[in-house]
Amino acid sequence: MRLALPVRGAVLELEVTVCRVADLLPHEEVVADYLERLKRALSASAYQHNPVVVDAQSNVILDGTHRWAAMRDLGFEWIAACKVDYSNPLVELDSWARAYPPADGPARRLLERLGASPLGTPSVSESSLAVVGAGWGYEIAYSDLADAFRRLRELERELQLLTGRAPTYVPRSSWERYARGALLLLPPKPSKAEVVRAAREGRLLPPKSTRHVIPARPVRVNVPLKLLRSRHLDPALVDELLKQKRMFLLEPPVVLDREYQELLLLFA
Repeated sequence: MRLALPVRGAVLELEVTVCRVADLLPHEEVVADYLERLKRALSASAYQHNPVVVDAQSNVILDGTHRWAAMRDLGFEWIAACKVDYSNPLVELDSWARAYPPADGPARRLLERLGASPLGTPSVSESSLAVVGAGWGYEIAYSDLADAFRRLRELERELQLLTGRAPTYVPRSSWERYARGALLLLPPKPSKAEVVRAAREGRLLPPKSTRHVIPARPVRVNVPLKLLRSRHLDPALVDELLKQKRMFLLEPPVVLDREYQELLLLFA
């Protein structure tokens, strides 16, 4: 099913369809515990409720890597997917900052010991790997994206040991909103080209490295899992199934399984 939606004076084209599981490419690693929970939930369900979001050109998964990995591990041949044009500026790429409890003094001493450089304002660019607190910040040098994420993993371990807490995640683009009450680890924001390259080369980024913001997304498509196990599923069959459903446009914010800040296409 193809859809064209007017969004912010432009057009977002979507295709809700099915893809072969083996054809899709993840760009991030999965979290093992969360993957196992999803596999148990799928094993107890009759439907795939929400499609994964995929770049129509490269088959790179932009959102839903854990759902894809769960269905791959459970032996599904097909997966419901929403294809988008990744090059469309309406599809935005952000990343996730790691937020820890405030620990200004110990964190600053740790960063100085690790050779990090103090930031002035702090002023943090999109390419910065940085740790910031209330009115201070340090930047960590890196050679390339792979080195940046290797250092990110090291900093995650150090800050978790220092604060005694696993991180929560907040949008990197809004980090200044959270810096007064938290210690923030800011990863560099990769480009769309780097995301596609990482997926194609199998050099997966750590979990929660990217945050893709799609201004409209389909939910509750409820494609029967028994269809998705078939080796010879005709995508036209799923297209007809979706056309028989009613579709409602819901303006954000909407709370379903979580809070959505984008336009929802709810199938019923």
